[in-house]
Parts: sequence; structure tokens; C-alpha cells
Amino acid sequence: MSGERTSGAVDQEAFEKVIRDNLSPEGVAALVMALQPAGSIRATTPEGEQAVQQVLWFRSTLLDMIGVKTFNQQMDELGF
Repeated sequence: MSGERTSGAVDQEAFEKVIRDNLSPEGVAALVMALQPAGSIRATTPEGEQAVQQVLWFRSTLLDMIGVKTFNQQMDELGF
């Protein structure tokens, strides 16, 4: 992915608030980890590629929200 990422949410601020209000940093880190394999999925249809891009957007948004340093700390603390 390029350094510049477009929002996939209609209201990015509201989307991030919902995530922050409902998931702990540990939960967000675990989701980012679980979504890591999405980057290696190769779709065979435009619809499949769009779906993969949406998952990658979600993963990137979550990682941006907690930051790489926090992600790595959470992975260590959670034993992953």
C-alpha cells in the first residue's frame, strides 16, 4: 500500500470513536494480527480484490489508531 491511505469509512471520526469506545488496545492489536494474512490474498475477481482492499484498509486504520509501538508492545504482552 502507498503511504497515503484513503478512508473507507463514511465518517472516519465516528468510525474511530466506535472502535475506541468498544475495543481495548489489546483487542485492536489482536485484530491487526488476525488480519495480517489478508495482504497475501490474491483475488481472482474485481469484487474479490475490492473486498481484500477493504480488509487491508481496516487493518491499516486499526494499526494507525494504536501505532506500531503499541501494537508491538501488545503483541509481546499478549504472548503472540
